[in-house]
This record gives sequence, structure tokens and C-alpha cells, in this order.
Amino acid sequence: MLFSDLNKIFVNANIIGKLPKKKIKFISDHSSNINVNTLFVINQKKNFKLSYLHEAVSKNLNTIISNRRIENLPVNQIIVKDLDKEVLKLVKLIKPFRPKLFVAITGTNGKTSTTWYLSQICKINRIPSKLIGTLGYFVNMKKIKETTLTTPSNLDLYQFTHSSIKQNYNCISEASSHGIHQGRFKNIKIDVAAITNISHDHLDYHKSFDEYVNTKISLLTKSLNSNGVAVINSQLKKYKIIEKQLKNKKIKMITYGSKDVFFIKHDNLYLKILGKKYKLDKFKLENKIQKENLECAIACALAMKINPKKIINCLSMLKSVPGRFETINFKKKKSKIIIDYAHTPDALENILKNFSYDKFKPSLVFGCGGDRDKLKRRKMGLVAAKYANKIYITDDNPRNENPKNIRKIIKKYCPNGFEIPDRKKAIHYAISKLDLNDTLIIAGKGHEKYQLIKNKKIDFDDFKITKNIISEL
Repeated sequence: MLFSDLNKIFVNANIIGKLPKKKIKFISDHSSNINVNTLFVINQKKNFKLSYLHEAVSKNLNTIISNRRIENLPVNQIIVKDLDKEVLKLVKLIKPFRPKLFVAITGTNGKTSTTWYLSQICKINRIPSKLIGTLGYFVNMKKIKETTLTTPSNLDLYQFTHSSIKQNYNCISEASSHGIHQGRFKNIKIDVAAITNISHDHLDYHKSFDEYVNTKISLLTKSLNSNGVAVINSQLKKYKIIEKQLKNKKIKMITYGSKDVFFIKHDNLYLKILGKKYKLDKFKLENKIQKENLECAIACALAMKINPKKIINCLSMLKSVPGRFETINFKKKKSKIIIDYAHTPDALENILKNFSYDKFKPSLVFGCGGDRDKLKRRKMGLVAAKYANKIYITDDNPRNENPKNIRKIIKKYCPNGFEIPDRKKAIHYAISKLDLNDTLIIAGKGHEKYQLIKNKKIDFDDFKITKNIISEL
């Protein structure tokens, strides 16, 4: 479709300027995505900043579509009354074909790992798939581009998952509570919706924990197709409530953790799928966290109608997601260093408990993000005090908040913690103080290769820095 074709589509619009005979390749509401072939969407009733427009114009923008005229703008303007309606109409014309199946996975923890495992199951079995989430945009596990949001805007999500030509791709997406609440899955038909777990997070955004819980659940009860499949962790505290709601709506359900999909460990490791038990000879579970994420991914694969034997055959080939439970062996002290994204009380507790024994507790380097849920700091401090031995409180992503204040709150509930503001110095000191056969958890950053300090994004990679420190000691 050409920009000049928009004259025929928006017949009641106020069009200012002469639309060029250039192909529209993308429609975006983010100034970072702009080029000469992009139609820029500006909703002046929402968080519109003139600086975004200036950035877009500097990238050779030629046309915008908006709900209000902007004076003295050196680009073409299409002014419509109902912006959302008109943009949706247009994007459906450009990308008319939906994916074969759309899978959305939500939960406080485990979204990234679960989608990562599921995408690998698809690739190994030669099932074309697209993945979008915390780690970026992927096609058949090949990274296409980065993302700044776990769940991108509805416009970006729709265009990545839908196509201008008929294809057989399945789409797998993480679904954040922000994304669900803000309607980023609007107009997207979800065929499989899964929920991993629900614990304390994002209460800076949601008014209450109940609102947060209900937002997560709504992905299954409101966004899922009537003929879709809901995948649920049977260990959820709200399981009975969700089950009742889904039964009332006559939505098909697959559970994991028990009933439909779960691992069994006796003398050998088994996987039970829909009542049938399969012996696993070549595969070993690393920890409880991996177990739960894999069970969810397997249940989702079943919902996608992938043969159970094909799922089992690829288990030993699956790789963990970068920044999740990544292990570095420190041979000099016969110790393990674990890099993990754990940034919620529940996630931190899970990983610490995995290495906590009667006479042994792991060491810990961690902090909390700024400008985010402040209630987490108390809970994470308490978790650290309970399950960790040597504790080093440092900076995570302080953003625009004073990092000293963040560390102060954590230390109040973790009084034995040793405060080291500089994250690199904290990691170095923690490694140097490791005892023989010790374990160190470096939590909070995982795959992230940066720190957010004030308005700056500073290069910082926990994994790389740890490897360098080990080589020097």
C-alpha cells in the first residue's frame, strides 16, 4: 500500500499536504521506530510529547496520522476523529492474515523461560514460530530486534504477529500485567493463554494486589478465544476460582504441576502427560524453577496439538534462557556463581531456597529498582536475611530515584547486609570473599546488559563482569 492510497481509505479525513507515492512498510506510535516508509501515529489525547515528534521528523518522517492538527509541521498530516478505529482499519488492510496460533503467557515469574522453552520445542520440531517478549523479537529463535517492553504496544504486537501474506507461523508472546491492563492484546485472537504463577509485583502500577491478580486472570477469562485453551498451574492459590470461571465459560483447560502435565521423580525421572507416563533417560531436571517452567511449556505445546512424543524427544536439547540460572564455575575455590534475573520477592526466595541447606546458605549480591514498586524492597530484604549467608546490597536500576534511599530500606530489613553501592565492586568483593565449595547468587539483572541511572543507559553485564573478575583473581 502507498501513502497516496490513504486518500481513498480516509475519505472523511482532513489531509494536509500531498501524500507521496511511497510504500507504507510500517505503522508506529513510537518515535524510535521511524523512517521514511513509516506512518507515525500521534494520539494527542494520551502521553504525547513534542520532543517525540521532533525526533521522528529528524529521521525523514514524511506523514503522520493524528486526532488533532499540529501547526507549523513540515510533514503531511492525516487528521481523523476516531484515531484508534482508523489505525486499526488501516493495519488490518496492510496485515490481513493472523498467525496460525497465538499463544500468550502471563505470570509474575517464569514468562520468559516458558516462552523460550516453547519456542525451542517448535523450532526442534520444525514448526515455524515467532517469539516476542523481554529478550526481543525472534523468528524461529533468530533474533530480529530488541524491545524495551515485555509486551510491546498493540500496534507493534499486531504488525509483528500478523502478515501481509498467508503464513503458517505460530506466535508466542509474553503477557505482562501492564500489557494486559493497557489493552495491548486488543483485537488479537488468543488461542492458548497460560498463567505461570502470581506473587507480589508491580503494585506501583496496580492499585492493589487483588487488581494485579484479576488483571493476570483476565487474559484467560476475557482475552482468550471461546474455542481456545487455558493452561493453568494447578498449584496457584487462585486455581479453584480460575477453574470455576473457565468452566462457566466452557473453556477447555490443561493443567500442569499435577493432573495433566507433571514430572515424577522416583528411582528414575518420568513425565506424565494426560494420564500416560513416559520414562526420561536422557534428560535431567536442574531445579524446581526449571521444572515448573518446563511443565508450563509442555502444557502449552499440547494445547498447540504438538504430539507428546515429539515434545519428549526434544527435552534434552532445550537450553535455558540467557540470564536465568546461568552458572559460572569458579574453579579456584570450587565454587558456583549463579547469574539470575530474580527481581521479585518470590523469584529471589525460589532461587535462594534452591541452594539453602541445613548447614549451608548461599552468598547474595542484589538490589531493587528505582521508580518501581517500593513495597518489594522490604520483602526482598526479609527474604535475603532468611535464606542468604553473606549479603551484599548494591544498586540495580535506580533510574531517577536516589539509590542510597533504596539501599537504606533494604538494609532496614536485612541488617546483616554489607552495603556496596557500586555494583561492579560489590560483585568483585563478593567473589573474593567466597569460601571453598560456596555458592554466590548475583540477582536482579540477568540478561540485561545495562544499568538505568537517571536518564542514562549505562553498559553493564553481570555475566561478563563476573567472568572478567574470575580471570583476574
